Amino acid sequence: MARPRRLPDLPELFLGLLSIGIAVVLTARIVSGTIHARSHIHDTISVTGSARKPISSDLVRWSVSVAGEAARPTVAARQLRAETRTLRVYLKGEGIPNEAITPSVVTSEQNVIQLPHHRRRVTYRVTQRLDISSRRIDVVERASTGVGGLIERGVRVSAEPLEYISTELTEAKLDTLGAATEDARRRAEILVNGLGGKLGPMRSTSLGVYQITPRDSTDVSDYGINDTSSREKDVNAVVTATFAVSR
Repeated sequence: MARPRRLPDLPELFLGLLSIGIAVVLTARIVSGTIHARSHIHDTISVTGSARKPISSDLVRWSVSVAGEAARPTVAARQLRAETRTLRVYLKGEGIPNEAITPSVVTSEQNVIQLPHHRRRVTYRVTQRLDISSRRIDVVERASTGVGGLIERGVRVSAEPLEYISTELTEAKLDTLGAATEDARRRAEILVNGLGGKLGPMRSTSLGVYQITPRDSTDVSDYGINDTSSREKDVNAVVTATFAVSR
């Protein structure tokens, strides 16, 4: 006959259950602390910083076109030669040397004008563009204002607006990028310190499009601005940076 099982004494049973309970509580606290710590590791803050740098153009580009028009292409070509000679003499007199002028390919087109009684008139127009590039901006500006005088003399000339270029634009972009990033860090530090936290390393950053605008302009475009109409400009950069945050 099997011997009956004896139940453990109550004190031993109580101690065993108590030990299990303590172990469960300690394990829960450890797991909770680990999750809490990991959540702090992934705390971040994203801040936008901006910077502006003024630059001055040191190069100007200008395109001027002359044309000849006549009933025969040979006559139109001779007119073009004469008009081009007149324009070059004018530019040289204004202080623009031949070395600063690059002539483009001569183009021609036929113009047909319909007349009454099924008649028509055909003319030929021959055109050439002269591209001017110079660091003597004041000289080119002065020359551009005198084109009207050539037109009054009967010269078939047309001029494009001046284009102002800065050869230091690439360096200015890098400078504003660094300044905008530092501005984002300063803003993040102010916000995090106000919340009683500590700013950590940068996690990521993204650069917006550059806005190269006339001096003191507030114009902004989603696709960026690259102004060439103004001699004095501002280079504007915007950076969005994400930083780690600890408590």
